[in-house]
Amino acid sequence: MHISKAIWLPGLFAVLALVLVACGGSDPTATPSPAAAVSPTASAVSQQGLSGSTMEESNYLGEVLRAEQSAEAIFQAFATVFSQSYPVREALLAALLEGGVGTPFIGKLAILEALDPPDRFREDHRIWLEATRESLRIDTEAAEAVRDGDLVRFVLLNGQLSENDVSARLALSPVYCRSAASRTQGLLICAPEESALNGEYETGINDLLRELMPAFSRLQGTLGFRLSLTPEELNQVLTENAANSLDPVQAADSALGAITPPEELRADHERLQTFFVVATGILNEVDRLREGGDLDAARGELLKLDPAFCDARASFESDDFKDAVAILFVGNPRTCGGAPF
Repeated sequence: MHISKAIWLPGLFAVLALVLVACGGSDPTATPSPAAAVSPTASAVSQQGLSGSTMEESNYLGEVLRAEQSAEAIFQAFATVFSQSYPVREALLAALLEGGVGTPFIGKLAILEALDPPDRFREDHRIWLEATRESLRIDTEAAEAVRDGDLVRFVLLNGQLSENDVSARLALSPVYCRSAASRTQGLLICAPEESALNGEYETGINDLLRELMPAFSRLQGTLGFRLSLTPEELNQVLTENAANSLDPVQAADSALGAITPPEELRADHERLQTFFVVATGILNEVDRLREGGDLDAARGELLKLDPAFCDARASFESDDFKDAVAILFVGNPRTCGGAPF
Protein backbone atom coordinates (compact mmCIF):
# COMPACT_ATOMS: atom_id res chain seq x y z
CA MET A 1 0.00 0.00 0.00
CA HIS A 2 1.30 3.42 -0.94
CA ILE A 3 1.55 5.77 2.02
CA SER A 4 1.37 9.37 0.94
CA LYS A 5 1.86 12.60 2.79
CA ALA A 6 -1.69 13.65 1.95
CA ILE A 7 -3.94 14.11 4.94
CA TRP A 8 -6.88 11.74 5.12
CA LEU A 9 -9.03 14.01 7.21
CA PRO A 10 -9.42 17.77 6.91
CA GLY A 11 -7.69 20.48 8.84
CA LEU A 12 -10.47 22.27 10.71
CA PHE A 13 -8.50 22.06 13.89
CA ALA A 14 -5.19 21.84 12.09
CA VAL A 15 -5.27 25.59 12.42
CA LEU A 16 -4.97 24.95 16.12
CA ALA A 17 -1.33 24.15 15.54
CA LEU A 18 -0.41 25.71 18.83
CA VAL A 19 1.51 22.77 20.19
CA LEU A 20 3.92 20.20 18.89
CA VAL A 21 2.30 16.81 19.04
CA ALA A 22 3.56 13.25 19.27
CA CYS A 23 5.47 13.29 16.03
CA GLY A 24 5.70 16.96 15.33
CA GLY A 25 2.34 17.25 13.60
CA SER A 26 1.99 21.00 13.41
CA ASP A 27 0.21 22.06 10.25
CA PRO A 28 -1.20 19.34 8.00
CA THR A 29 -1.58 21.84 5.14
CA ALA A 30 1.89 23.30 5.23
CA THR A 31 5.26 22.25 3.91
CA PRO A 32 7.47 22.17 7.00
CA SER A 33 10.53 24.35 7.06
CA PRO A 34 13.55 23.74 9.29
CA ALA A 35 14.02 27.49 9.44
CA ALA A 36 10.79 27.74 11.39
CA ALA A 37 12.17 25.72 14.29
CA VAL A 38 12.35 28.63 16.71
CA SER A 39 10.56 31.78 15.73
CA PRO A 40 12.51 34.99 16.43
CA THR A 41 9.19 36.60 17.22
CA ALA A 42 8.41 33.94 19.78
CA SER A 43 11.78 34.40 21.45
CA ALA A 44 11.34 38.16 21.49
CA VAL A 45 7.90 37.93 23.02
CA SER A 46 9.17 35.42 25.54
CA GLN A 47 11.83 37.86 26.59
CA GLN A 48 9.15 40.48 27.18
CA GLY A 49 7.83 38.19 29.89
CA LEU A 50 11.08 38.72 31.80
CA SER A 51 10.32 42.37 32.45
CA GLY A 52 10.30 43.03 36.19
CA SER A 53 11.93 39.70 36.99
CA THR A 54 15.01 39.27 39.12
CA MET A 55 18.21 37.92 37.59
CA GLU A 56 17.52 34.55 39.22
CA GLU A 57 14.03 34.46 37.75
CA SER A 58 15.24 35.53 34.31
CA ASN A 59 17.95 32.87 34.28
CA TYR A 60 15.45 30.24 35.36
CA LEU A 61 12.95 31.21 32.63
CA GLY A 62 15.77 31.09 30.11
CA GLU A 63 16.37 27.47 31.07
CA VAL A 64 12.66 26.74 30.70
CA LEU A 65 12.82 28.06 27.15
CA ARG A 66 15.97 26.01 26.50
CA ALA A 67 14.11 22.90 27.64
CA GLU A 68 11.31 23.66 25.19
CA GLN A 69 13.72 24.26 22.34
CA SER A 70 15.50 20.97 23.04
CA ALA A 71 12.25 19.12 22.35
CA GLU A 72 11.44 21.19 19.30
CA ALA A 73 14.81 20.45 17.73
CA ILE A 74 13.76 16.79 17.57
CA PHE A 75 10.26 17.62 16.38
CA GLN A 76 11.75 19.27 13.31
CA ALA A 77 12.96 15.88 12.08
CA PHE A 78 9.35 14.83 11.78
CA ALA A 79 8.69 17.73 9.42
CA THR A 80 10.76 15.85 6.87
CA VAL A 81 8.93 12.59 7.58
CA PHE A 82 5.55 14.15 6.91
CA SER A 83 6.65 16.02 3.80
CA GLN A 84 7.48 12.79 1.96
CA SER A 85 5.65 9.83 0.48
CA TYR A 86 6.38 6.20 1.28
CA PRO A 87 5.92 3.17 -1.00
CA VAL A 88 4.82 0.87 1.84
CA ARG A 89 3.62 1.30 5.40
CA GLU A 90 6.77 -0.27 6.80
CA ALA A 91 8.82 2.57 5.30
CA LEU A 92 6.65 5.15 7.07
CA LEU A 93 6.97 3.33 10.39
CA ALA A 94 10.73 3.10 9.97
CA ALA A 95 10.93 6.81 9.19
CA LEU A 96 8.98 7.65 12.34
CA LEU A 97 11.30 5.56 14.48
CA GLU A 98 14.39 6.99 12.80
CA GLY A 99 13.01 10.50 13.33
CA GLY A 100 12.95 9.87 17.07
CA VAL A 101 9.36 9.14 18.05
CA GLY A 102 9.30 8.69 21.81
CA THR A 103 12.40 10.81 22.42
CA PRO A 104 11.56 14.57 22.26
CA PHE A 105 10.59 14.87 25.92
CA ILE A 106 13.57 13.02 27.37
CA GLY A 107 15.98 15.94 27.21
CA LYS A 108 13.30 18.45 28.10
CA LEU A 109 12.38 16.52 31.24
CA ALA A 110 16.04 16.21 32.25
CA ILE A 111 16.53 19.99 32.02
CA LEU A 112 13.37 20.74 34.01
CA GLU A 113 14.11 18.15 36.70
CA ALA A 114 17.54 19.70 37.27
CA LEU A 115 16.11 23.17 37.92
CA ASP A 116 15.39 24.70 41.32
CA PRO A 117 12.63 27.20 40.56
CA PRO A 118 12.42 30.59 42.29
CA ASP A 119 9.50 30.92 44.69
CA ARG A 120 7.56 33.03 42.18
CA PHE A 121 7.48 30.15 39.68
CA ARG A 122 7.41 27.14 41.99
CA GLU A 123 3.78 26.22 41.20
CA ASP A 124 4.32 26.83 37.48
CA HIS A 125 7.34 24.54 37.61
CA ARG A 126 5.32 21.80 39.28
CA ILE A 127 2.59 22.03 36.64
CA TRP A 128 5.02 22.06 33.73
CA LEU A 129 7.17 19.27 35.14
CA GLU A 130 4.17 17.00 35.70
CA ALA A 131 2.86 17.77 32.20
CA THR A 132 6.26 16.95 30.68
CA ARG A 133 6.38 13.63 32.52
CA GLU A 134 2.90 12.82 31.21
CA SER A 135 3.93 13.86 27.69
CA LEU A 136 6.92 11.54 27.90
CA ARG A 137 4.68 8.70 29.05
CA ILE A 138 2.24 9.25 26.17
CA ASP A 139 5.01 9.68 23.62
CA THR A 140 6.75 6.51 24.83
CA GLU A 141 3.48 4.65 24.31
CA ALA A 142 3.23 6.25 20.85
CA ALA A 143 6.66 4.85 20.00
CA GLU A 144 5.48 1.42 21.10
CA ALA A 145 2.45 1.79 18.84
CA VAL A 146 4.71 2.58 15.89
CA ARG A 147 6.90 -0.44 16.62
CA ASP A 148 3.73 -2.56 16.76
CA GLY A 149 2.51 -1.06 13.48
CA ASP A 150 -0.63 0.22 15.22
CA LEU A 151 -1.29 3.56 13.53
CA VAL A 152 -4.78 3.89 15.02
CA ARG A 153 -3.35 3.82 18.53
CA PHE A 154 -0.60 6.18 17.40
CA VAL A 155 -3.11 8.71 16.05
CA LEU A 156 -5.26 8.58 19.18
CA LEU A 157 -2.20 9.08 21.41
CA ASN A 158 -1.28 12.05 19.28
CA GLY A 159 -4.56 13.67 20.26
CA GLN A 160 -3.96 12.90 23.94
CA LEU A 161 -0.56 14.54 23.76
CA SER A 162 -2.03 17.71 22.28
CA GLU A 163 -4.67 17.88 24.99
CA ASN A 164 -2.10 17.35 27.75
CA ASP A 165 0.15 20.13 26.48
CA VAL A 166 -2.61 22.70 26.02
CA SER A 167 -4.22 21.90 29.38
CA ALA A 168 -0.90 22.50 31.12
CA ARG A 169 -0.20 25.75 29.28
CA LEU A 170 -3.61 27.10 30.22
CA ALA A 171 -2.82 26.49 33.90
CA LEU A 172 0.46 28.43 33.81
CA SER A 173 0.96 32.06 34.76
CA PRO A 174 1.23 34.40 31.73
CA VAL A 175 4.94 35.09 32.24
CA TYR A 176 5.88 31.44 32.65
CA CYS A 177 3.65 30.35 29.75
CA ARG A 178 5.30 32.81 27.38
CA SER A 179 8.73 31.65 28.47
CA ALA A 180 7.75 28.04 27.77
CA ALA A 181 6.63 28.86 24.23
CA SER A 182 9.34 28.62 21.59
CA ARG A 183 6.95 29.32 18.71
CA THR A 184 4.73 32.33 18.12
CA GLN A 185 1.66 30.10 17.76
CA GLY A 186 2.24 28.62 21.18
CA LEU A 187 2.00 32.07 22.71
CA LEU A 188 -1.69 32.28 21.83
CA ILE A 189 -2.48 29.64 24.43
CA CYS A 190 -1.01 31.81 27.18
CA ALA A 191 -3.41 33.89 29.25
CA PRO A 192 -3.52 37.43 27.84
CA GLU A 193 -2.34 40.46 29.72
CA GLU A 194 -5.18 42.37 31.36
CA SER A 195 -4.87 45.14 28.78
CA ALA A 196 -4.89 42.80 25.77
CA LEU A 197 -8.66 42.53 25.40
CA ASN A 198 -11.17 45.35 25.36
CA GLY A 199 -14.37 44.89 27.31
CA GLU A 200 -16.16 42.26 29.34
CA TYR A 201 -17.70 40.64 26.27
CA GLU A 202 -14.35 40.12 24.51
CA THR A 203 -12.86 38.67 27.68
CA GLY A 204 -15.85 36.34 28.04
CA ILE A 205 -15.55 35.02 24.48
CA ASN A 206 -11.82 34.48 24.92
CA ASP A 207 -12.41 32.66 28.22
CA LEU A 208 -15.01 30.44 26.55
CA LEU A 209 -12.67 29.39 23.76
CA ARG A 210 -9.79 29.01 26.19
CA GLU A 211 -11.86 26.61 28.31
CA LEU A 212 -12.61 24.48 25.25
CA MET A 213 -9.09 24.54 23.81
CA PRO A 214 -7.91 21.24 25.36
CA ALA A 215 -10.81 19.40 23.72
CA PHE A 216 -10.27 21.25 20.43
CA SER A 217 -6.57 20.41 20.57
CA ARG A 218 -7.24 16.73 21.16
CA LEU A 219 -9.55 16.76 18.17
CA GLN A 220 -6.92 18.48 16.03
CA GLY A 221 -4.19 16.15 17.15
CA THR A 222 -6.30 13.14 16.18
CA LEU A 223 -8.33 14.17 13.14
CA GLY A 224 -5.72 16.47 11.66
CA PHE A 225 -2.96 13.91 11.37
CA ARG A 226 -0.96 13.27 8.21
CA LEU A 227 -1.49 9.55 7.73
CA SER A 228 -3.22 7.42 5.12
CA LEU A 229 -5.25 4.88 7.06
CA THR A 230 -7.12 1.90 5.72
CA PRO A 231 -10.94 2.16 5.71
CA GLU A 232 -11.06 -0.12 8.74
CA GLU A 233 -8.54 2.04 10.63
CA LEU A 234 -10.40 5.19 9.63
CA ASN A 235 -13.59 3.69 11.03
CA GLN A 236 -11.83 2.92 14.33
CA VAL A 237 -10.58 6.50 14.64
CA LEU A 238 -13.95 8.01 13.78
CA THR A 239 -15.67 5.65 16.22
CA GLU A 240 -13.27 6.58 19.03
CA ASN A 241 -13.83 10.27 18.32
CA ALA A 242 -17.55 10.28 17.65
CA ALA A 243 -18.42 11.91 20.99
CA ASN A 244 -15.15 13.80 21.41
CA SER A 245 -15.65 15.49 18.05
CA LEU A 246 -19.11 16.77 18.81
CA ASP A 247 -18.89 17.68 22.47
CA PRO A 248 -16.63 20.77 22.31
CA VAL A 249 -18.34 22.10 19.19
CA GLN A 250 -21.79 21.73 20.69
CA ALA A 251 -20.60 23.22 23.97
CA ALA A 252 -19.32 26.29 22.14
CA ASP A 253 -22.57 26.64 20.21
CA SER A 254 -24.63 26.40 23.40
CA ALA A 255 -22.46 28.84 25.35
CA LEU A 256 -22.48 31.43 22.58
CA GLY A 257 -26.27 31.37 22.53
CA ALA A 258 -26.30 32.44 26.20
CA ILE A 259 -24.04 35.47 25.63
CA THR A 260 -25.41 38.85 24.60
CA PRO A 261 -22.84 40.78 22.55
CA PRO A 262 -22.62 44.57 22.35
CA GLU A 263 -24.40 45.91 19.29
CA GLU A 264 -21.17 46.76 17.44
CA LEU A 265 -20.01 43.13 17.72
CA ARG A 266 -23.34 41.42 17.13
CA ALA A 267 -22.64 40.58 13.50
CA ASP A 268 -19.32 38.91 14.29
CA HIS A 269 -20.88 37.07 17.22
CA GLU A 270 -23.58 35.68 14.94
CA ARG A 271 -20.96 34.64 12.38
CA LEU A 272 -19.13 32.70 15.08
CA GLN A 273 -22.38 31.07 16.17
CA THR A 274 -23.14 30.12 12.57
CA PHE A 275 -19.77 28.45 12.24
CA PHE A 276 -20.35 26.23 15.26
CA VAL A 277 -23.89 25.40 14.08
CA VAL A 278 -22.54 24.37 10.68
CA ALA A 279 -19.69 22.40 12.26
CA THR A 280 -22.14 20.58 14.53
CA GLY A 281 -24.27 19.66 11.53
CA ILE A 282 -21.28 18.36 9.59
CA LEU A 283 -20.00 16.24 12.48
CA ASN A 284 -23.47 14.80 13.10
CA GLU A 285 -23.68 13.82 9.45
CA VAL A 286 -20.19 12.30 9.55
CA ASP A 287 -21.26 10.15 12.48
CA ARG A 288 -24.47 9.10 10.72
CA LEU A 289 -22.56 8.07 7.59
CA ARG A 290 -19.92 6.28 9.64
CA GLU A 291 -22.52 4.26 11.50
CA GLY A 292 -24.03 3.33 8.13
CA GLY A 293 -20.64 2.10 6.92
CA ASP A 294 -20.24 4.71 4.17
CA LEU A 295 -16.72 5.82 5.06
CA ASP A 296 -16.01 7.51 1.74
CA ALA A 297 -19.06 9.73 2.19
CA ALA A 298 -18.07 10.37 5.82
CA ARG A 299 -14.62 11.48 4.71
CA GLY A 300 -16.14 13.74 2.06
CA GLU A 301 -18.54 15.27 4.58
CA LEU A 302 -15.73 15.94 7.00
CA LEU A 303 -13.86 17.84 4.28
CA LYS A 304 -16.60 20.48 4.43
CA LEU A 305 -15.23 21.68 7.75
CA ASP A 306 -12.28 23.37 6.09
CA PRO A 307 -14.20 25.86 3.94
CA ALA A 308 -16.68 26.47 6.76
CA PHE A 309 -13.83 27.38 9.08
CA CYS A 310 -12.04 29.58 6.55
CA ASP A 311 -15.25 31.35 5.55
CA ALA A 312 -15.98 32.19 9.19
CA ARG A 313 -12.40 33.31 9.74
CA ALA A 314 -12.54 35.64 6.74
CA SER A 315 -15.92 37.07 7.71
CA PHE A 316 -14.98 38.64 11.06
CA GLU A 317 -14.73 42.41 10.81
CA SER A 318 -13.97 43.90 14.22
CA ASP A 319 -10.35 43.97 15.38
CA ASP A 320 -11.53 43.67 18.98
CA PHE A 321 -13.49 40.53 18.10
CA LYS A 322 -10.53 39.07 16.21
CA ASP A 323 -8.33 39.60 19.25
CA ALA A 324 -10.86 37.72 21.38
CA VAL A 325 -11.05 34.69 19.06
CA ALA A 326 -7.42 34.65 17.85
CA ILE A 327 -6.64 31.66 20.09
CA LEU A 328 -8.82 29.56 17.77
CA PHE A 329 -8.56 31.31 14.43
CA VAL A 330 -5.00 32.61 13.95
CA GLY A 331 -3.33 29.27 13.30
CA ASN A 332 -0.31 28.74 11.10
CA PRO A 333 0.70 31.48 8.62
CA ARG A 334 -0.48 29.10 5.88
CA THR A 335 -3.90 28.60 7.44
CA CYS A 336 -6.68 29.15 4.90
CA GLY A 337 -4.23 29.70 2.09
CA GLY A 338 -2.16 32.21 4.02
CA ALA A 339 -4.97 34.76 4.35
CA PRO A 340 -4.14 37.23 7.13
CA PHE A 341 -6.25 37.34 10.26
